[in-house]
Amino acid sequence: MEGKDISIYIHIPFCVRKCNYCDFNSLVPPSEDTVFFYTDALIREIKSRGELLSDRHLVSVYIGGGTPSFIPSSCIGRILDLISSYITIDDDTEITLESNPGTLNEMKIKDYVSFGINRVSLGLQSAVEEELKILGRIHSFEDFKENYDKLYWGGIDNINVDIMTSIPLQTPESLIKTLDEVIKLEPKHISAYSLIIEQNTPFYDKLRYGLLPLPSEEESYYIYKLSQEYLVSRNYARYEISNYSLEPGCSKNTGGKDYRCVHNPRYWDRGDYLGFGVSAASLMGDHRFTNTADLNEYASDPGQILSEDLMLGQKDAMAEFMFLGLRKTEGIRCADFKECFDVDIDKVYGRVMRYQIDRGFARTDGKDEEKRFCLTDTGLDYSNIVMSEYLLDP
Repeated sequence: MEGKDISIYIHIPFCVRKCNYCDFNSLVPPSEDTVFFYTDALIREIKSRGELLSDRHLVSVYIGGGTPSFIPSSCIGRILDLISSYITIDDDTEITLESNPGTLNEMKIKDYVSFGINRVSLGLQSAVEEELKILGRIHSFEDFKENYDKLYWGGIDNINVDIMTSIPLQTPESLIKTLDEVIKLEPKHISAYSLIIEQNTPFYDKLRYGLLPLPSEEESYYIYKLSQEYLVSRNYARYEISNYSLEPGCSKNTGGKDYRCVHNPRYWDRGDYLGFGVSAASLMGDHRFTNTADLNEYASDPGQILSEDLMLGQKDAMAEFMFLGLRKTEGIRCADFKECFDVDIDKVYGRVMRYQIDRGFARTDGKDEEKRFCLTDTGLDYSNIVMSEYLLDP
């Protein structure tokens, strides 16, 4: 009998070109030998940890990067085939592949379908050509539409579209253009992220010298709120800070199904997940461990050289439960906190929760066993500040 749920993350650290805002661990462009060398290392790591998958129920597989669709589809097939030798991949197991426009073709998509991939996250960011060029994207909006159509008619109609707000030179009008163009396609899922300027990126260097024409703080906030209101008004339900799914039954395109991502809530709910590949993180119970970010070091002994390896204490686990769970618009179920930690949530966080309710940052829904605590829209707007209040003293 299959036991506790588990999810798998596979990291593919290769791209055609690195975007101007990206600080992810990725190599551009890799040689074909490097890709196969890395795939072999991934295979070795999965074999070394395969026993951790036994007697488990596989909920989801997420193949991220980087740009996984950049590498030969045969590499993806090898990885999924090996995973299926350790754990059953059911028809309803969500298998997501990240992709960028310009890296797909009909043969790859046909292979993905044959491998059981049933969801693709397609990185658009903007439908405005000038904004795409500023971001350093490799594609045009026409490339995106062509790749979207190839996926849809090739048998993968569960597509997430990534868009970005607070892009340099972005205006409310240009954001509406992007949203309008995306919504015409009726994707099942949309992720709308605000641009964050990270160190060690071209954008960071430009910002230091005053050469990055970002919207003002007030303009960025207005654009951020505009994206929320616009998507919700077009039947996209916001279920997490940055994630929206097409509401069941609002279109023939949904078939009455719920298209919220299955994989990402595994992180927000602190479910067990195993990460394979360079920089990949795992959480098994309260054991958190992360592979080295150095590709050669990783390949020398896959999965055994770690940049992080720790057992979370109860206070850290409690804090994670709160600030990850509160990312969801439905918040957390108070009874789940008691079940996890054998203590009432009010005894640990009652003062903070009441304070946030009084300020209009949070609210409670339901009662008794179904009582939930969640952030209001205002609380979600200021989530970084609000969630930091759940950190406990050592």
